[in-house]
Amino acid sequence: MVAKFRPTAMSFLIAVIALGINLALANLSFFSLLELKGLDFLFTLRGTLPPPNQIVIVAIDEPSMAEIGRQWPWPRSKHAQLIGQLRRAGAKVIGFDILFAEPSDPAEDQAFARALRDAGNAVLVSELAVVDDPVLRYITRVDPVPAFEETAAAVGIPTIRIDTDGSVRRTSLLTPDMPSFAIQIVRHYLAKQAQRGAPLQEWKGFSKQDLLKETVLINYLGAPRTVNTVSYYQALDYERMLPPGLFADKIVLVGFSVDTTAEPRHQMADTFLTPFSLVSGVKTSGVEIQATVVDNLLEGRFVSELNGPVWVGLLLAFLLVASLVLTRLNPVPALLTTGVLAGLLFAAAYVVFVKASIWLPIFSGILGLGLVFGGHLMARTLSAERDRRQAIEEINRSLEAKVAERTQELSQRHQELEAAYQELSRTQEQLIQSEKMASLGLLVAGVAHELNNPISYVHSNLEFVEEYTERLAGIIEAYKGANNPEDQGRRRGDEQKKTAKFEATLTTLKELISSCKEGAERVKKIVMDLRTFSRTDDIGLVPTDLHEGIESTLNLLAKQYKDRITVHRDYGNLPRVECYPGQINQVLMNLLQNAAQAIPDKGDVWIKTISEGGWAIIVIRDNGIGIAEQNLAKIFDPFFTTKPVGMGTGLGLSITYGIIEKHEGRIRVTSKVNEGTAFTVQLPIHLTRKTI
Repeated sequence: MVAKFRPTAMSFLIAVIALGINLALANLSFFSLLELKGLDFLFTLRGTLPPPNQIVIVAIDEPSMAEIGRQWPWPRSKHAQLIGQLRRAGAKVIGFDILFAEPSDPAEDQAFARALRDAGNAVLVSELAVVDDPVLRYITRVDPVPAFEETAAAVGIPTIRIDTDGSVRRTSLLTPDMPSFAIQIVRHYLAKQAQRGAPLQEWKGFSKQDLLKETVLINYLGAPRTVNTVSYYQALDYERMLPPGLFADKIVLVGFSVDTTAEPRHQMADTFLTPFSLVSGVKTSGVEIQATVVDNLLEGRFVSELNGPVWVGLLLAFLLVASLVLTRLNPVPALLTTGVLAGLLFAAAYVVFVKASIWLPIFSGILGLGLVFGGHLMARTLSAERDRRQAIEEINRSLEAKVAERTQELSQRHQELEAAYQELSRTQEQLIQSEKMASLGLLVAGVAHELNNPISYVHSNLEFVEEYTERLAGIIEAYKGANNPEDQGRRRGDEQKKTAKFEATLTTLKELISSCKEGAERVKKIVMDLRTFSRTDDIGLVPTDLHEGIESTLNLLAKQYKDRITVHRDYGNLPRVECYPGQINQVLMNLLQNAAQAIPDKGDVWIKTISEGGWAIIVIRDNGIGIAEQNLAKIFDPFFTTKPVGMGTGLGLSITYGIIEKHEGRIRVTSKVNEGTAFTVQLPIHLTRKTI
């Protein structure tokens, strides 16, 4: 039962740990900045919303400065003229996002104050100034000139919050001592609309508690100039330059829309980065940000944030579901599933943002998924390590018995292998001897012929020798007892000698005896060559004359070579080579016999020997039919042969290769079809191993 619920408990534990790490990282400024960039990305994907119909911006911009013919600051009578024009155009509320904190020319100030009083719908701004004293840092409020503050309809603070990356995403709607500039604008606008003061809790679903929040997220409509904007100089002559009714029943906000300004209080331009600057990099003017806040208040579409407990609960539920899914998957499918879940989370965050203006932090969820995946991966690794340790412990417990059993088995196996090796050695020796005998079998006809010739004429000569011997014996018998030249026996002997042709018979007899001796020597040589070739190498390694082995082998192959193959000898000065002569003779027999068999009619065989760098080199080349290229790599394989069935065993070159390898030598072959074949044998003059 415990094992059944263990995966679920592990999944829940991993999800809780991932949530804890997530919440800890959420307090880091870098992580918070990533979440804000995620919000910017959602704004960028959503795109631009339609501009608000009830708001128009009058921009103090470069074209206006060019048309008016003056740089900032302008005479305040110019602002009074603007207020008069906007009144005539039917503007409901006029908001100046310009701080008039310092008095100017009295006549100019009076004209501006009079215009504010006559309009009755103008809202001015105050400003919070931060003073950094060496001992104490404090904030002071800078208000408009008292004459302007008294004649204006209201004064508000255009509060915005600049995040660490320089972007403006939040604003404060209410402060303890003064409402914000946007609140004052909306309050007077609704009052004008309803001809009464509308309670805050009746604004598009916003309660007073909502407005009292420290900050709210601004729901930006789009990139700069999304809100309807006209130049200052156009508003001064709206009847001629602008469409009719542009300002009627509208909120008109006046402010800077330039990158720099000469006003002393503006140490930097009144432009700011917004979420839409993530891609374009273009800044938005402060007055347009205030216009966006006003629109958010009127339409009730600030971006909502989930409060802490709700977001933590949703994140925990999501991570728990993901953890339960991943616990049943192997690492690779789990990784793919994690990617899919991250994509679904992003899609859900985008839909909720677009449809409900609710911001779900993206990176928190993705980080949580990564932590859950990593937790399961670590759990699998630890589980595998635990299983491995248990398996090792179990193996160790039975290892000693298995080692003893294996040792006994290996001992028995060693004895079997030793016996098999000895049997293999005997079989190999028998195979070499059998191949040698097979080679000798091919030579029997030739050797028999070579032996038959001298023996035949020796046998024939012996018949003549017997006849001539009898003749000589008769002559000797005739002379028997004849001491006197005049004796009768002497005369008979002379007659017998004359009749037997003594001189010719004696000469012929000597020739017959010489011929018999020659035949006997020929037989003796053939027998010696056979003995040289068939040595069993019982005497061990012997310094051997390789030329002698070549010649004895050629003598045994005389029948195959005679009248058909011409042998060309090119012998170098070879020292005696340390080897087993019988085995080397077998190598020579195989190569010379193969050369003879490769020549169908008449041809040539070249034999060359040289000594080079401690090596004896023998090259045997023929001009026979050659070997096909695809067969060259297989000619030393056992039982491979290109000869017809019954004409070869396929062991000759394999045994040759083995003998040369045992002698620490090398053999290589080159061949071309219909041009011939060349075998090169290299043997060390002195072996490093003294037993083979």
